[in-house]
Amino acid sequence: MNTSTIFGITNWCLTIFAGLLYLSIFIIVIKCHRELHNLSVILTCNTCLAAFLTCITVFIMVSSNLFNGYLLHDIHFCYVWGLFYDIFECSIYYSYCLQAFFRLCRVVFYKKRFLVSYSLYNILIIVQWILVFSLLIPTLFLQWYIRLPTETYCLIPYTDTYASTYLIIVLYLIPLIFITTIYIWITLYVRQSSHPSSAGITINRRQRNLRDLTVIKRIIILISILMILRFPTIIFIIYGVIAGHLFAYTYAIVGLITLLCLIFIALITIHITPELRSNILNLMTSRDNRVDSQ
Repeated sequence: MNTSTIFGITNWCLTIFAGLLYLSIFIIVIKCHRELHNLSVILTCNTCLAAFLTCITVFIMVSSNLFNGYLLHDIHFCYVWGLFYDIFECSIYYSYCLQAFFRLCRVVFYKKRFLVSYSLYNILIIVQWILVFSLLIPTLFLQWYIRLPTETYCLIPYTDTYASTYLIIVLYLIPLIFITTIYIWITLYVRQSSHPSSAGITINRRQRNLRDLTVIKRIIILISILMILRFPTIIFIIYGVIAGHLFAYTYAIVGLITLLCLIFIALITIHITPELRSNILNLMTSRDNRVDSQ
């Protein structure tokens, strides 16, 4: 068994594991829909949907590597599938922007009820997906996607410096700047509202503001960690530009890192969503009690 096959099998197993994690989250939300019917959980599900769709695209790509390269039977479909991968991955980061915006509205603009309404965020979720599509679809018409020399699927090659830079800016930098700006905004507001002169703000509201601030802080930490995990990609790009070619297992290693990121997102999503975490603990506790009673 050669190295590429080992990478393929490892990534294939990790993809299945990540997909099952997101399916579990969806099942819990559906099973406990009454307790979890709030905007925070809906926005979390939007993030999980983007991550789950990313798992599906990665699964198909890795399977193509392992099983006769079926994606290459129709090269145009191969290009489109590579585009789907970038769209779904990009949607993960932009869904966090939506979560941060919700926290901003709930803390700073809490008097404007329409800014925390279900109808608004249903529209914003659709707008978020349309925005991501509009940012990335032009890359297909610019013919940035190719069949990767070392793989049996299609993506934008890291040797294309201009295209790779565009992806880094769109996928990572814009969401991080947006969320960081909101975090600073909320931080300044919370500090101001915590001042003794701000007697008009109730203790409960202050506590909720601090919780929202904590959630956004965790989201920033999450995206920062994901960017750090993406540094190998940047290193491979620099290596490709300098050497004129890529390391043989570049895309396999990047795929492995991507899957670890997806698993990390699933676990941290449960951790930073109190409603989801508490329901999981309740389900585990009730199951243990049933086992003990038997």
